Amino acid sequence: MDIVMTILIMMVIGAVIGGWTNSLAIKMLFRPFKPIYILGKRIPFTPGLIPKRRSELAQQLGKIVMEHLLTADSMKKKLESSSFKENAEGWMRGEINRFLDKEETIQQVLDKFGINNAEEIMRGNIQQIVTTKYEEVMTGLRQKPIQQVVPANLLHSVEHHIPSVAEFVLNKAITHFENPEGKQQLARMINDFIATRGKLGSFVQMFMGNYPLVDKVQPEIIKFLKHDGTKDVLLNVMYREWNKLKEMEMSEIENRITKDVILSAIHTAVGRTIDLPMWMNKKVKEAIKPIYPWLMEQMVPTTINVFSKMLLEKLEELLQRLKLDELIRDQVESFSLEEVEEMVLSVSGRELKLITYLGAVLGGLIGFLQGVLVLFL
Repeated sequence: MDIVMTILIMMVIGAVIGGWTNSLAIKMLFRPFKPIYILGKRIPFTPGLIPKRRSELAQQLGKIVMEHLLTADSMKKKLESSSFKENAEGWMRGEINRFLDKEETIQQVLDKFGINNAEEIMRGNIQQIVTTKYEEVMTGLRQKPIQQVVPANLLHSVEHHIPSVAEFVLNKAITHFENPEGKQQLARMINDFIATRGKLGSFVQMFMGNYPLVDKVQPEIIKFLKHDGTKDVLLNVMYREWNKLKEMEMSEIENRITKDVILSAIHTAVGRTIDLPMWMNKKVKEAIKPIYPWLMEQMVPTTINVFSKMLLEKLEELLQRLKLDELIRDQVESFSLEEVEEMVLSVSGRELKLITYLGAVLGGLIGFLQGVLVLFL
Protein backbone atom coordinates (compact mmCIF):
# COMPACT_ATOMS: atom_id res chain seq x y z
CA MET A 1 0.00 0.00 0.00
CA ASP A 2 2.88 2.38 0.82
CA ILE A 3 4.46 1.54 -2.52
CA VAL A 4 1.24 2.43 -4.40
CA MET A 5 0.92 5.72 -2.51
CA THR A 6 4.54 6.53 -3.26
CA ILE A 7 4.02 5.88 -6.98
CA LEU A 8 0.82 7.96 -7.03
CA ILE A 9 2.47 10.86 -5.20
CA MET A 10 5.41 10.78 -7.61
CA MET A 11 2.99 10.71 -10.58
CA VAL A 12 1.05 13.71 -9.22
CA ILE A 13 4.26 15.62 -8.52
CA GLY A 14 5.57 14.79 -12.00
CA ALA A 15 2.29 15.82 -13.65
CA VAL A 16 2.21 19.11 -11.75
CA ILE A 17 5.83 19.85 -12.56
CA GLY A 18 5.39 18.90 -16.24
CA GLY A 19 2.18 20.89 -16.72
CA TRP A 20 3.45 23.90 -14.80
CA THR A 21 6.78 23.86 -16.70
CA ASN A 22 5.06 23.83 -20.09
CA SER A 23 2.59 26.50 -19.00
CA LEU A 24 5.46 28.66 -17.74
CA ALA A 25 7.38 28.14 -20.98
CA ILE A 26 4.34 29.21 -23.01
CA LYS A 27 3.81 32.29 -20.87
CA MET A 28 7.50 33.16 -21.17
CA LEU A 29 7.00 33.46 -24.90
CA PHE A 30 5.14 36.74 -24.18
CA ARG A 31 5.83 37.74 -20.61
CA PRO A 32 7.20 39.73 -19.07
CA PHE A 33 6.76 42.46 -21.65
CA LYS A 34 9.71 44.44 -20.31
CA PRO A 35 13.10 43.42 -18.83
CA ILE A 36 13.25 43.05 -15.05
CA TYR A 37 16.33 44.25 -13.14
CA ILE A 38 17.51 43.35 -9.64
CA LEU A 39 20.47 45.26 -8.20
CA GLY A 40 21.19 46.58 -11.68
CA LYS A 41 21.34 43.09 -13.18
CA ARG A 42 18.79 41.97 -15.77
CA ILE A 43 17.07 38.78 -14.83
CA PRO A 44 17.61 36.12 -17.50
CA PHE A 45 14.76 35.39 -19.90
CA THR A 46 13.27 38.86 -19.37
CA PRO A 47 11.58 40.19 -21.39
CA GLY A 48 9.81 37.22 -22.99
CA LEU A 49 10.95 35.74 -26.30
CA ILE A 50 8.43 37.50 -28.55
CA PRO A 51 8.80 40.96 -26.90
CA LYS A 52 12.57 40.59 -27.07
CA ARG A 53 12.68 39.45 -30.69
CA ARG A 54 9.60 41.30 -31.98
CA SER A 55 11.52 43.36 -34.54
CA GLU A 56 13.22 40.28 -35.94
CA LEU A 57 9.93 38.35 -35.97
CA ALA A 58 8.18 41.20 -37.78
CA GLN A 59 10.95 41.37 -40.38
CA GLN A 60 10.97 37.61 -40.90
CA LEU A 61 7.17 37.55 -41.13
CA GLY A 62 7.30 40.17 -43.89
CA LYS A 63 9.92 38.15 -45.80
CA ILE A 64 7.95 34.92 -45.41
CA VAL A 65 4.79 36.56 -46.73
CA MET A 66 6.57 38.09 -49.74
CA GLU A 67 8.82 35.12 -50.58
CA HIS A 68 6.42 32.26 -49.96
CA LEU A 69 2.84 33.55 -49.78
CA LEU A 70 2.23 36.71 -51.84
CA THR A 71 4.62 35.83 -54.65
CA ALA A 72 4.22 37.14 -58.17
CA ASP A 73 3.80 33.60 -59.54
CA SER A 74 1.05 32.67 -57.08
CA MET A 75 -0.83 35.91 -57.75
CA LYS A 76 -0.47 35.44 -61.53
CA LYS A 77 -1.96 31.95 -61.27
CA LYS A 78 -4.85 33.37 -59.26
CA LEU A 79 -5.48 36.22 -61.72
CA GLU A 80 -5.31 33.88 -64.72
CA SER A 81 -7.71 31.33 -63.25
CA SER A 82 -11.18 31.15 -64.75
CA SER A 83 -12.80 31.12 -61.30
CA PHE A 84 -11.22 34.47 -60.44
CA LYS A 85 -12.48 36.05 -63.65
CA GLU A 86 -15.98 34.65 -63.12
CA ASN A 87 -16.05 35.91 -59.54
CA ALA A 88 -14.68 39.31 -60.61
CA GLU A 89 -17.29 39.63 -63.36
CA GLY A 90 -20.08 38.65 -60.98
CA TRP A 91 -18.85 41.14 -58.40
CA MET A 92 -18.65 43.95 -60.97
CA ARG A 93 -22.12 43.22 -62.32
CA GLY A 94 -23.50 43.20 -58.80
CA GLU A 95 -21.86 46.53 -57.98
CA ILE A 96 -23.21 48.10 -61.19
CA ASN A 97 -26.74 46.89 -60.42
CA ARG A 98 -26.54 48.12 -56.82
CA PHE A 99 -25.40 51.51 -58.09
CA LEU A 100 -28.20 51.70 -60.66
CA ASP A 101 -30.83 50.64 -58.11
CA LYS A 102 -30.11 53.82 -56.14
CA GLU A 103 -31.91 55.66 -58.99
CA GLU A 104 -29.68 58.70 -58.74
CA THR A 105 -29.66 61.29 -61.50
CA ILE A 106 -26.59 62.09 -63.55
CA GLN A 107 -26.36 65.48 -61.83
CA GLN A 108 -26.49 63.86 -58.37
CA VAL A 109 -23.66 61.49 -59.30
CA LEU A 110 -21.56 64.36 -60.62
CA ASP A 111 -22.29 66.38 -57.47
CA LYS A 112 -20.74 63.60 -55.40
CA PHE A 113 -17.51 64.15 -57.33
CA GLY A 114 -17.69 67.89 -56.68
CA ILE A 115 -18.73 68.74 -60.26
CA ASN A 116 -21.52 71.24 -59.58
CA ASN A 117 -21.38 73.07 -62.92
CA ALA A 118 -21.40 69.98 -65.11
CA GLU A 119 -24.03 71.38 -67.48
CA GLU A 120 -22.00 74.51 -68.14
CA ILE A 121 -18.83 72.48 -68.61
CA MET A 122 -20.50 70.08 -71.02
CA ARG A 123 -22.06 72.89 -73.03
CA GLY A 124 -18.68 74.58 -73.30
CA ASN A 125 -17.02 71.33 -74.34
CA ILE A 126 -19.68 70.64 -76.96
CA GLN A 127 -19.27 74.12 -78.42
CA GLN A 128 -15.50 73.69 -78.42
CA ILE A 129 -15.81 70.33 -80.18
CA VAL A 130 -18.19 71.78 -82.78
CA THR A 131 -15.89 74.77 -83.40
CA THR A 132 -12.83 72.55 -83.70
CA LYS A 133 -14.56 70.11 -86.04
CA TYR A 134 -15.93 72.95 -88.15
CA GLU A 135 -12.45 74.41 -88.57
CA GLU A 136 -10.99 70.96 -89.40
CA VAL A 137 -13.63 70.34 -92.05
CA MET A 138 -13.50 73.83 -93.57
CA THR A 139 -9.70 73.82 -93.76
CA GLY A 140 -9.90 71.15 -96.43
CA LEU A 141 -13.00 72.56 -98.16
CA ARG A 142 -12.47 76.31 -98.39
CA GLN A 143 -10.71 76.17 -101.77
CA LYS A 144 -13.16 73.72 -103.30
CA PRO A 145 -16.28 74.67 -105.28
CA ILE A 146 -19.67 73.79 -103.89
CA GLN A 147 -20.28 71.13 -106.56
CA GLN A 148 -17.27 69.17 -105.25
CA VAL A 149 -18.45 69.38 -101.66
CA VAL A 150 -22.18 68.85 -101.84
CA PRO A 151 -23.23 65.25 -102.65
CA ALA A 152 -24.08 64.70 -106.33
CA ASN A 153 -27.54 63.31 -105.54
CA LEU A 154 -28.37 66.49 -103.65
CA LEU A 155 -27.21 68.67 -106.58
CA HIS A 156 -29.33 66.64 -109.02
CA SER A 157 -32.29 66.93 -106.68
CA VAL A 158 -31.99 70.72 -106.58
CA GLU A 159 -31.69 70.98 -110.38
CA HIS A 160 -34.64 68.67 -110.79
CA HIS A 161 -36.83 70.93 -108.66
CA ILE A 162 -35.82 74.25 -110.29
CA PRO A 163 -38.75 74.15 -112.84
CA SER A 164 -41.17 73.43 -109.99
CA VAL A 165 -39.76 76.35 -108.02
CA ALA A 166 -40.07 78.67 -111.03
CA GLU A 167 -43.67 77.65 -111.61
CA PHE A 168 -44.40 78.06 -107.90
CA VAL A 169 -42.94 81.58 -107.91
CA LEU A 170 -44.94 82.61 -110.97
CA ASN A 171 -48.19 81.17 -109.58
CA LYS A 172 -47.68 82.98 -106.31
CA ALA A 173 -46.97 86.23 -108.16
CA ILE A 174 -50.09 85.82 -110.33
CA THR A 175 -52.24 85.04 -107.29
CA HIS A 176 -50.83 88.03 -105.47
CA PHE A 177 -51.54 90.53 -108.22
CA GLU A 178 -55.01 89.10 -108.84
CA ASN A 179 -56.01 89.70 -105.25
CA PRO A 180 -57.35 93.08 -104.11
CA GLU A 181 -54.43 93.46 -101.78
CA GLY A 182 -51.96 92.98 -104.63
CA LYS A 183 -53.92 95.38 -106.81
CA GLN A 184 -53.82 98.05 -104.09
CA GLN A 185 -50.08 97.57 -103.66
CA LEU A 186 -49.61 97.90 -107.43
CA ALA A 187 -51.72 101.09 -107.43
CA ARG A 188 -49.54 102.61 -104.69
CA MET A 189 -46.41 101.75 -106.65
CA ILE A 190 -47.81 103.39 -109.82
CA ASN A 191 -48.89 106.52 -107.92
CA ASP A 192 -45.48 106.77 -106.27
CA PHE A 193 -43.80 106.40 -109.68
CA ILE A 194 -45.95 109.13 -111.27
CA ALA A 195 -45.45 111.43 -108.29
CA THR A 196 -41.67 111.29 -108.71
CA ARG A 197 -41.71 112.07 -112.45
CA GLY A 198 -42.77 115.73 -112.28
CA LYS A 199 -44.37 117.12 -115.51
CA LEU A 200 -44.21 113.73 -117.20
CA GLY A 201 -46.24 112.23 -114.41
CA SER A 202 -48.79 115.07 -114.61
CA PHE A 203 -49.07 114.62 -118.36
CA VAL A 204 -49.69 110.88 -118.01
CA GLN A 205 -52.27 111.54 -115.30
CA MET A 206 -54.00 114.14 -117.44
CA PHE A 207 -53.94 111.82 -120.46
CA MET A 208 -55.52 108.97 -118.52
CA GLY A 209 -58.19 111.23 -117.04
CA ASN A 210 -60.34 109.57 -114.40
CA TYR A 211 -59.50 106.08 -115.66
CA PRO A 212 -57.28 104.33 -113.01
CA LEU A 213 -53.91 103.42 -114.44
CA VAL A 214 -53.76 100.29 -112.29
CA ASP A 215 -56.76 98.81 -114.16
CA LYS A 216 -54.68 99.01 -117.30
CA VAL A 217 -51.41 97.80 -115.84
CA GLN A 218 -52.72 94.91 -113.72
CA PRO A 219 -54.05 92.76 -116.60
CA GLU A 220 -50.84 93.31 -118.54
CA ILE A 221 -48.68 92.22 -115.64
CA ILE A 222 -50.80 89.09 -115.11
CA LYS A 223 -50.71 88.36 -118.82
CA PHE A 224 -46.92 88.77 -118.75
CA LEU A 225 -46.56 86.39 -115.79
CA LYS A 226 -48.74 83.77 -117.49
CA HIS A 227 -46.83 83.91 -120.77
CA ASP A 228 -44.67 80.85 -121.51
CA GLY A 229 -41.74 83.07 -122.40
CA THR A 230 -41.76 84.52 -118.88
CA LYS A 231 -41.31 81.09 -117.40
CA ASP A 232 -38.49 80.35 -119.83
CA VAL A 233 -36.75 83.59 -118.89
CA LEU A 234 -37.11 82.83 -115.19
CA LEU A 235 -35.81 79.29 -115.70
CA ASN A 236 -32.80 80.56 -117.62
CA VAL A 237 -32.01 83.04 -114.86
CA MET A 238 -32.39 80.42 -112.15
CA TYR A 239 -30.23 77.87 -113.97
CA ARG A 240 -27.58 80.49 -114.67
CA GLU A 241 -27.47 81.57 -111.02
CA TRP A 242 -27.49 77.94 -109.88
CA ASN A 243 -24.49 77.15 -112.07
CA LYS A 244 -22.66 80.19 -110.69
CA LEU A 245 -23.46 79.04 -107.17
CA LYS A 246 -22.13 75.53 -107.83
CA GLU A 247 -18.82 76.93 -109.08
CA MET A 248 -18.48 79.27 -106.11
CA GLU A 249 -15.79 78.30 -103.61
CA MET A 250 -16.75 77.45 -100.06
CA SER A 251 -14.55 80.25 -98.75
CA GLU A 252 -16.67 82.80 -100.65
CA ILE A 253 -19.85 81.34 -99.17
CA GLU A 254 -18.26 81.48 -95.72
CA ASN A 255 -17.22 85.10 -96.21
CA ARG A 256 -20.66 86.17 -97.39
CA ILE A 257 -22.50 84.45 -94.55
CA THR A 258 -19.61 84.99 -92.05
CA LYS A 259 -18.07 82.29 -89.90
CA ASP A 260 -19.69 83.58 -86.72
CA VAL A 261 -23.19 83.31 -88.17
CA ILE A 262 -22.54 79.76 -89.41
CA LEU A 263 -21.13 78.63 -86.07
CA SER A 264 -23.98 80.30 -84.21
CA ALA A 265 -26.50 78.40 -86.33
CA ILE A 266 -24.67 75.11 -85.77
CA HIS A 267 -24.44 75.70 -82.01
CA THR A 268 -28.16 76.50 -81.90
CA ALA A 269 -29.04 73.34 -83.84
CA VAL A 270 -26.83 71.19 -81.61
CA GLY A 271 -28.28 72.83 -78.48
CA ARG A 272 -31.81 72.00 -79.62
CA THR A 273 -30.80 68.44 -80.48
CA ILE A 274 -28.99 67.80 -77.18
CA ASP A 275 -31.22 68.92 -74.33
CA LEU A 276 -28.60 69.10 -71.58
CA PRO A 277 -30.91 70.12 -68.67
CA MET A 278 -33.24 67.22 -69.38
CA TRP A 279 -30.32 64.84 -69.87
CA MET A 280 -28.63 65.92 -66.62
CA ASN A 281 -31.85 65.27 -64.66
CA LYS A 282 -32.23 61.79 -66.09
CA LYS A 283 -31.64 58.85 -63.80
CA VAL A 284 -28.45 57.00 -64.57
CA LYS A 285 -30.38 53.76 -64.95
CA GLU A 286 -32.66 55.34 -67.54
CA ALA A 287 -29.78 57.07 -69.37
CA ILE A 288 -27.79 53.86 -69.91
CA LYS A 289 -30.81 51.65 -70.57
CA PRO A 290 -30.06 51.40 -74.33
CA ILE A 291 -26.51 50.17 -73.65
CA TYR A 292 -27.26 48.10 -70.51
CA PRO A 293 -27.09 44.68 -72.27
CA TRP A 294 -23.85 45.64 -73.99
CA LEU A 295 -22.48 46.95 -70.69
CA MET A 296 -23.17 43.69 -68.86
CA GLU A 297 -22.36 41.20 -71.61
CA GLN A 298 -19.36 42.83 -73.28
CA MET A 299 -18.05 45.77 -71.30
CA VAL A 300 -17.70 43.95 -67.97
CA PRO A 301 -15.73 40.93 -69.35
CA THR A 302 -13.59 43.21 -71.50
CA THR A 303 -12.80 45.45 -68.53
CA ILE A 304 -11.82 42.46 -66.37
CA ASN A 305 -9.60 41.03 -69.13
CA VAL A 306 -7.88 44.34 -69.82
CA PHE A 307 -7.38 45.04 -66.13
CA SER A 308 -6.01 41.51 -65.55
CA LYS A 309 -3.54 41.81 -68.44
CA MET A 310 -2.34 45.21 -67.26
CA LEU A 311 -1.97 43.91 -63.72
CA LEU A 312 -0.10 40.79 -64.87
CA GLU A 313 2.33 42.84 -66.92
CA LYS A 314 3.14 45.18 -64.05
CA LEU A 315 2.61 42.77 -61.14
CA GLU A 316 6.25 42.23 -60.18
CA GLU A 317 7.02 45.93 -60.43
CA LEU A 318 3.87 46.73 -58.46
CA LEU A 319 4.81 44.33 -55.65
CA GLN A 320 8.29 45.82 -55.49
CA ARG A 321 6.93 49.34 -55.34
CA LEU A 322 4.36 48.46 -52.68
CA LYS A 323 7.10 46.98 -50.44
CA LEU A 324 4.61 44.78 -48.64
CA ASP A 325 7.33 43.19 -46.50
CA GLU A 326 8.11 46.60 -44.99
CA LEU A 327 4.39 47.30 -44.61
CA ILE A 328 3.86 44.01 -42.74
CA ARG A 329 6.93 44.63 -40.58
CA ASP A 330 5.82 48.14 -39.65
CA GLN A 331 2.28 46.95 -38.99
CA VAL A 332 3.42 44.13 -36.68
CA GLU A 333 5.82 46.42 -34.85
CA SER A 334 2.99 48.91 -34.32
CA PHE A 335 0.94 46.32 -32.42
CA SER A 336 1.13 46.45 -28.65
CA LEU A 337 2.50 43.34 -26.95
CA GLU A 338 -0.94 42.69 -25.46
CA GLU A 339 -2.43 42.70 -28.97
CA VAL A 340 0.26 40.32 -30.25
CA GLU A 341 -0.36 37.96 -27.35
CA GLU A 342 -4.12 38.07 -27.86
CA MET A 343 -3.73 37.53 -31.61
CA VAL A 344 -1.48 34.46 -31.16
CA LEU A 345 -3.66 32.97 -28.43
CA SER A 346 -6.82 33.52 -30.48
CA VAL A 347 -5.28 31.41 -33.26
CA SER A 348 -3.39 28.75 -31.28
CA GLY A 349 -4.82 28.97 -27.73
CA ARG A 350 -6.37 25.48 -27.94
CA GLU A 351 -3.11 23.91 -29.13
CA LEU A 352 -1.14 25.68 -26.40
CA LYS A 353 -3.49 24.29 -23.77
CA LEU A 354 -3.01 20.82 -25.22
CA ILE A 355 0.76 21.32 -24.93
CA THR A 356 0.26 22.16 -21.23
CA TYR A 357 -1.85 19.03 -20.74
CA LEU A 358 0.72 16.98 -22.65
CA GLY A 359 3.41 18.23 -20.29
CA ALA A 360 1.29 17.12 -17.33
CA VAL A 361 0.72 13.69 -18.88
CA LEU A 362 4.42 13.25 -19.65
CA GLY A 363 5.31 14.46 -16.13
CA GLY A 364 2.88 11.96 -14.60
CA LEU A 365 4.29 9.16 -16.78
CA ILE A 366 7.83 10.05 -15.75
CA GLY A 367 6.71 10.07 -12.09
CA PHE A 368 5.22 6.60 -12.55
CA LEU A 369 8.41 5.28 -14.13
CA GLN A 370 10.44 6.79 -11.31
CA GLY A 371 8.18 5.13 -8.74
CA VAL A 372 8.53 1.74 -10.44
CA LEU A 373 12.30 2.22 -10.65
CA VAL A 374 12.48 3.03 -6.93
CA LEU A 375 10.39 -0.08 -6.22
CA PHE A 376 12.83 -2.37 -7.98
CA LEU A 377 15.92 -0.69 -6.57
